[in-house]
Amino acid sequence: MTGDTTGTLPIGPLQEGLWVFWKLNPTSPAYNIPEVIHFDGEFDPAAVQFALDETVRRHEALRTTFRETESGVVQVVSPDPLPMPVKVTDLRGVPETERADRLAATLYDEANAPFDLATDLPVRLTAIRVTDARTSVLLVVHHIVCDGTSIACLLKEYAAFYRAAREDTPPDLPPAPPGYTEVVRQQLAALSGPNLREELDYWRDRLTGVRGSALPRDRDSRPTANSLRTDAVSTVLEPELAAAVLEHARRARTTPFAVLLCAMQVMIAIGTSEDEVALGTVTSGRPRRFAATVGMLANTVVIKSAIDRAASFAAVLDDVSLDVMDALDYQDLPYSRVIAELHGSGRGQGDDLVRTMFVAAASSGRDAGAKRDYEIPAYRVEGPFELIVLCHVMGEVVALDWEFALRSYSRETAAGYRDAYREILAALLRDPDAPIDSLKLTDVLARLVPNAYPPSAAGAPNSVTSGVEPPAAGTSDNPAADDAVLSPVEEAVAAIWSEILDIPVTAPSDNFFQLGGHSMVASRAVALVRRKVAPATMRLLFDHPELRDFCAQLPTTR
Repeated sequence: MTGDTTGTLPIGPLQEGLWVFWKLNPTSPAYNIPEVIHFDGEFDPAAVQFALDETVRRHEALRTTFRETESGVVQVVSPDPLPMPVKVTDLRGVPETERADRLAATLYDEANAPFDLATDLPVRLTAIRVTDARTSVLLVVHHIVCDGTSIACLLKEYAAFYRAAREDTPPDLPPAPPGYTEVVRQQLAALSGPNLREELDYWRDRLTGVRGSALPRDRDSRPTANSLRTDAVSTVLEPELAAAVLEHARRARTTPFAVLLCAMQVMIAIGTSEDEVALGTVTSGRPRRFAATVGMLANTVVIKSAIDRAASFAAVLDDVSLDVMDALDYQDLPYSRVIAELHGSGRGQGDDLVRTMFVAAASSGRDAGAKRDYEIPAYRVEGPFELIVLCHVMGEVVALDWEFALRSYSRETAAGYRDAYREILAALLRDPDAPIDSLKLTDVLARLVPNAYPPSAAGAPNSVTSGVEPPAAGTSDNPAADDAVLSPVEEAVAAIWSEILDIPVTAPSDNFFQLGGHSMVASRAVALVRRKVAPATMRLLFDHPELRDFCAQLPTTR
């Protein structure tokens, strides 16, 4: 909670969509940004507290709450917040064989706890004592006050303040950057300027009637209160393929990101037989003056491209690169204003204009003395998108993180798309001047994503594109009935889940977390499965929360 609150200004235009989403989903952690830093050495609670308080004091955005007034939503910046609460969890007494699971459970709970943007500051910290020689610090910030560049700044500064407290030296940091309130004032002033109409006209002409593109699904895409979940798979491109991406970008006089984006658009065009593909991406309009300012400076823009499968990848990339540059030229108009112009202001952030996000990730913000960790369990509530791909280009290394909606894709299908993308990218770069439709890329999708491209379709796109699943394989006149019968192993695990959750578990698709499970009861469930059925881990349950999927991953039972 904040102390005295003085000084208000309207909500920033780049924050509007996030506020609307939070109002519609106040318990959702969809836009939490969790980061873990491991510190080696003796635990120093005073240093942890000092580093958090000083980081919050340095940045206005972290001292902000939001309030609805008769004139609209305003943000309230506290000039002098009370000392920030630091939650300390001690795992040193936990048996070493159970400690990794307990650490994962703690990270999951704290990373996915929602913020109340109206009453609480949008940042929190948990210190987890793992051993006498290691402390894991989880910093969670809400996206409404922080973007990718901001989180990199925060991690660097928190580590500097922590090190200064430990060594009793001044922090090695430059003067505080301008506050986010100055950014908001400039953004609001720009919206009343002469360029507004030109940007509105561009996006209206470009996007009227457009529906966002997505890869064919293997699940029903209708969201429900319990279906808004995501999982994630990642890949690091082989050195040869990463080098080919960088070299082709250099020869084509474009960016590695444009090459990766174009390959994704080609894959979607092949999978859906669409001639136009519209994907969302994120831009960061950061003038040099605000390079280190913490706040929401990222905007969503839509890259709509015509994909001619009879043309070569080189020719399509030329057009896609121009589409990217055009979108960047008109990136200043907030995405929420584009939505309001196209659909009216009553619709939520995202709608159906963007179903797939393809984003260049910000720099990592690594710093000496602190080790970043990306092992927070990925199973969390999602936002409005079916797929988000984060591209990391770090020197000669190219990596992609795929975060997908479990309402639309199973983990196996998402992993198949990940592998298919890598193979399609390699084929396009191996022969960039050949017609795309001569490269047999449809066969790649059919082979690697069989759930979305069954063999009977001979690799052709099918009704899954519109959200209708193909008939399940089976030997009776009612295959679904056959699939609903639980195996002995599934019955044993279902009995354990029923006991833990105090609710019947009867269907192969029953999802442990959607039935009310959370990380702490998950540890009990996994322990019982280990004792009564087969070896299992917390990570296995996080990665495969559906009953049949979970049981299929278990090793040979006792």
